Amino acid sequence: MDDKKNTLSEETKGISPEEVIEVVGFDDIKSALSKLDAKQEQLEKEKKEEAAKQSDEQKKETASVKVDDEKKDEKSVDASLDTSKGNSDKKTDLDEKKESDEKKLSDEKKELDEKKTSDEKKELDEKKTSDEKKESDEKKTSDEKKESDEKKSSDDKKSSDEKDATPTNKDSGKALTQSKRLADAKAASAAKAEAESAVTTTPKKEKKKGKGIAVFFGVLVVLVLAAYVGGVVYFSNYFYPDVAINGVDVSNMDQAAAKKTLDDFNKNYTLTLDTIDGKQVVIQGADIAMEIKLKDEFGKCLKEQEPYMWFVNLGNHHDYVIAADATWDAEKLESLYADMKMLDKKYMTAPKDAYIGMEDGKFTIVKEELGTTLDVDTFKKVVDNCLASVVASANLKDLECYELPSIYDTDDSLANDLAAMGDYANGVITLQLDDLTLEPGMELYDAVLEKDGDGYTVSKTKVAKYVKSLADQYDTMGKERTFTTSFDDRVIKISGTAFGYEMDQEATTTALYNALNEKKAATVEVVFKTKGRTLQGENDIGDTYIEVNLSEQYVVGYKDGKKVVEGDCVSGCEANGNGTCLGLYVIQDKLSPTVLRGQQVEVTETVTKKNKKGKKVKVKKTKMEYEYESPVTYWLQFNGGYGLHDAAGWRSSYGGSIYYYNGSHGCVNLPLDVAEKLYEVFQLDDPVLVYFWDNENRK
Repeated sequence: MDDKKNTLSEETKGISPEEVIEVVGFDDIKSALSKLDAKQEQLEKEKKEEAAKQSDEQKKETASVKVDDEKKDEKSVDASLDTSKGNSDKKTDLDEKKESDEKKLSDEKKELDEKKTSDEKKELDEKKTSDEKKESDEKKTSDEKKESDEKKSSDDKKSSDEKDATPTNKDSGKALTQSKRLADAKAASAAKAEAESAVTTTPKKEKKKGKGIAVFFGVLVVLVLAAYVGGVVYFSNYFYPDVAINGVDVSNMDQAAAKKTLDDFNKNYTLTLDTIDGKQVVIQGADIAMEIKLKDEFGKCLKEQEPYMWFVNLGNHHDYVIAADATWDAEKLESLYADMKMLDKKYMTAPKDAYIGMEDGKFTIVKEELGTTLDVDTFKKVVDNCLASVVASANLKDLECYELPSIYDTDDSLANDLAAMGDYANGVITLQLDDLTLEPGMELYDAVLEKDGDGYTVSKTKVAKYVKSLADQYDTMGKERTFTTSFDDRVIKISGTAFGYEMDQEATTTALYNALNEKKAATVEVVFKTKGRTLQGENDIGDTYIEVNLSEQYVVGYKDGKKVVEGDCVSGCEANGNGTCLGLYVIQDKLSPTVLRGQQVEVTETVTKKNKKGKKVKVKKTKMEYEYESPVTYWLQFNGGYGLHDAAGWRSSYGGSIYYYNGSHGCVNLPLDVAEKLYEVFQLDDPVLVYFWDNENRK
């Protein structure tokens, strides 16, 4: 084959393409085309291997360029073939067989080219799809460019070999190699342009951005500085938005406006005093003949507000005082004081310290009470100072005019005590005194608990002391009561040792002490030796009793608050010292009928008696006899041998002044019907009250 090539080469030197075709013949052309096809397949294989090595960025940028260039090269090959065909037509001595062979060769070539174009297009489409998914990489672009140069050198060498092997296909081989070189060159150029763009564009943007930030901060600094200077200048001449001089608002005013405002205020000067209970007391300057002349110290106040620190001081309240020469009538001021109820002790309430108490059955710290007790001397001094300073208002509490609590609810000692008493928090004690229920709350715990280290314990001694305090308050035996009578609701004082409450203190102390140590809620029954009727009313007598009015010689009986019987009576004889005893008693006994007898006394009488000799002699004999014996139908005993009873057997009239000279031995004599009713209604232990209006001058 090589020999044939050399022969052909020698034979075709200086011959035109048309002549070469004529000399070589159809068979030689066919052979050359076959070699060309083999070479093209080898090139396509190499191109696929090369494409696999190329980066994603090279594929993306070179695909479209390669397609266009390769199409141009293909057109160049076709054009060369067409030229050969044209030259062949010009040869008049070629026979129809040669034309037929050339036509056949052309058709085969066209079919080969269409197949090649289809395969290349398919390969390019696949490359383009893969390339679109990836981004540019400068480093890979540089490496790919190097490979492209090496490949270009290899392609040039191959192109030279093809030229030597197949002279008839010289233009076709050259077109394929040239297409590859053009594609690589364009890809390298595009990669270089992009790299340069990335290098040159980014710094420009950053430079431009950095310059903009510098300009912004520069402008900002200028604006802030201008605002600060403007503020200093403004507030060197004007007061801040929240400024008062002598208690008068001068916000945002200059010196002239502030002076005019204060001068106008002083013409109608008023001093307002805020009290501790939220009230106000007003002293009018006109009422005390007050005259005011301010000193010129407004500029001093402007300096004191520190205008160079306006950005810090602007939101704060500022109070300034300008001295003034003020005078007033002291006597008129004292006259105003005389009319102020707040200075009268009758209207003052004392302060109360905070303490640990009980609310809703739980221990808690009870807040202090401020009270309204003024120190009058301090109050007057404060008023004088306010008037002299020409201030518009003053808070008396802030100026320490009041007596205040010594312990507040924020006191740590209270919090500590509250925590220490926690063990007794659930031990709420209720005291039951007959029909009276007491819930002493913290009063009880304050009285009976004593400090024991960090905690508290119940002191039995203190419990006994607390029980005694209850007895002192609620025992009535032997104590004077207030009683409202049936006679025009006249009120008397009455007492007695036969009726009332008397507490068993020892038994009650034990019961209460035990309950406290249980640390549980409990009701303790207070033990009484004797009881009255109630502990809830005006007194312990209740609403069922017999009322004996010796001044009026009249008896009234009440049952459950309702009058059931009344009538005249005759009491003990005052003239001979048998007056009925006074006081509060109870019905001790009831009899019907019975004989009332007086005390037994010795009675001496002279009797005739025979002696031993049979002679009659007179002798004295002593015996015990009752002073009197009086049969009665109804008897109600209330004080030993004294009581209420009927006297129908020996009296026909009652009431009036009979009792004084012709009274009883001390009992209360009643008509039969009154005695009967009393006997039916009243029972043992029901109270009996016996009284005079004026016991010292009873008649």
